[in-house]
Amino acid sequence: MMDNLSDILSRKGLHEPPEIKIIKDFVFKKYSESVSVKVDINKIIIFASSSALASSIRMNIPEIQKACDTDKRIAIYLNN
Repeated sequence: MMDNLSDILSRKGLHEPPEIKIIKDFVFKKYSESVSVKVDINKIIIFASSSALASSIRMNIPEIQKACDTDKRIAIYLNN
């Protein structure tokens, strides 16, 4: 019998990397703005809603890397 796609995915145990929650919480606490985050093997991409927010986040990249305990490159893109 075939399983539903939702049943297969629920058993898969997909979890988001902890860096995502750390970055989202950091940005929300500091700027009261939401961001999207994508984690790749070598980099973390933060999608900001405005250039002002992106610029402000860029000034805090070392602090974000320390909070995440990572040496991955952090890139900030505008989310249109």
